[in-house]
Parts: sequence; structure tokens; C-alpha cells
Amino acid sequence: MERGAPDALVIRPQEERDASAATALRHEADDADVGTEAGWLHRRSRIQPRHGVLGLAAELDGQVVATGQAGLNVETTTPGASWANIKVSSAFRRRGIGSALHGALLDHLRQIGAREVTTFLRRTDEGERWAAARGWRRLLTGPLIALDPRGVTEPTPPPGFECVSTAAFDRPEAIFELTRVAIIDEPNPVPADDLRYEDWLDDWEDPDLDHDASTLVVHGELPVTFAYVKIAGTRAQHVGTATLPDYRGRGLATAAKRHALRAAAAKGVTRITTSNAEENAAMRAINSKLGFEPIGEHIIMGRSVDPS
Repeated sequence: MERGAPDALVIRPQEERDASAATALRHEADDADVGTEAGWLHRRSRIQPRHGVLGLAAELDGQVVATGQAGLNVETTTPGASWANIKVSSAFRRRGIGSALHGALLDHLRQIGAREVTTFLRRTDEGERWAAARGWRRLLTGPLIALDPRGVTEPTPPPGFECVSTAAFDRPEAIFELTRVAIIDEPNPVPADDLRYEDWLDDWEDPDLDHDASTLVVHGELPVTFAYVKIAGTRAQHVGTATLPDYRGRGLATAAKRHALRAAAAKGVTRITTSNAEENAAMRAINSKLGFEPIGEHIIMGRSVDPS
């Protein structure tokens, strides 16, 4: 049985000094995560009141042993949609620390009008059991897959199309419009049907996003496909690929991914990971063709915010 939270536990708002601990906890929970302290600080600096974000740090004897965050999902028209995540160091689990954060975050979400909450996590038996015991259920499942990009062959886009790095394309508004339209029908428990430029720009300017490796396929002056990549040393994450609906079925996503993977390899990356929903058969087929192999599972879980 999980014991009550220890008397010495202090739960407080997150501060800039928590960047190192928060990043380490993320990596411990999922070694496919390549987020950096700089990226954590950037995202913290871009939080706006309408995001409704609460970030918490749990300390024992001055050491940050867990973090939690929750806020409103501002990229959807779904009323009351929200998100949350909790990370507890493996050495400090089963002490009630996660439960204390969980309760505080749910209270916060109720106060700001949230109705349903989702969380994205690297699946483990322990983590899923813990969440299920607190009312969470699986909403979406997808394999976590990995590839050494050094053996990926050059892209061969159709005539009239070209692969370019996002660093070489100086019209972010056009890339935003591509992203906004292309992700609307992506499998997701909550549709991303209200992405706004200012929120997208926060992600675009995230120092963790590598613009040399991230790729566009352009048709003349029009970007029609994107493949975004984050890199930290020899590890990388493929964090999204999509094509405008009118341009699908022409091999453009495959070309974009090949270009991005080769660019990552040229920067010294030896392992890149990604995940896709089981329902996204087309992207899973592309990744299989490229040589990605399963190493785990990512899941999205959800529950009602209502105390009942």
C-alpha cells in the first residue's frame, strides 16, 4: 500500500532553479525524451494566464523528488479540455508524493473550469496501475519506436517538390498554416482544431527544436509537409510529421522524414525515437519502411476532473 505523504514533504510552485531537477525527472520517466534545461526554461517563460498552468515541485530535505504540471488545452475547441503530468523519482515512489501532487493538480483544474484531463506518458506496468487506481483510463495507444538514422537513404520527392530545412525557410506564418491544417485530423482524444499562431510560435522558438534537421517539403513557394525533430547530443526525437490533405498519397511524408533523419545523422545522432497512434496506419507503415523498430509504448490516458 502507498503510504501517506511524508511529514517533511514540501509542495511549492515551480521556480527557475528547478530546471535541472525537472529535466532529470523527465528523462528518468522516459529515456526517449530529449528535452533540455534551456527548453524547460523557454516553455516556462512563455506561459500566459489563459493557459491556466500550475507547476509544482515536491521537495524532501531540500531535494526536488517530484514535479507536476496541469493546465488548459488551448489548442482545441473542446470545452473544458485540460492536461496534466506527474513525475516522481523512482527512489521516492510509494510514499504518497505522487498522490499529493495528483490531488493538488486536480483541485487546480476544477478551480479553472476544466472538465476532462489527459496525460501522455511512457507506459510501464507500475505507472498504468497507479493511474488506473486514481480514475484514469487508456484513451490512445501507440508503439514507441527507434532507429539509427545513419543508414537512411536520400529522399526522392516527386518532380516539382523539394526538401528543405526549416532553417532555410523564412516565412514562419506559412509553416504555421501548414501545421494548423495538417494536424486537425491527426488521431487524438482531443482534436487540435484551434491552434493559434502565438502558441505555435512558442513551440517554433523552443531551443530544443532543431531547425537544421527539421524539414519541409515545398511545392514552389508553398510548404506542404513538415517533419519536426528535437536533438540533444546523440539522441533525437521525431516530434511530428504531417502533410496537407490535398497533397497526401504522393510519398511526401516519407521524403520529409528521410531528409530529417539524414540531417540528424549528419549532426551526430545515433538514435532517434518517435511514436504514433495505433490508428495512424499510414504513418506507421512509413516508419516501418524506414526501419524503425519498437522499444516500448506511449499512451494517452484521461479522466474526468469532476470529483465524483
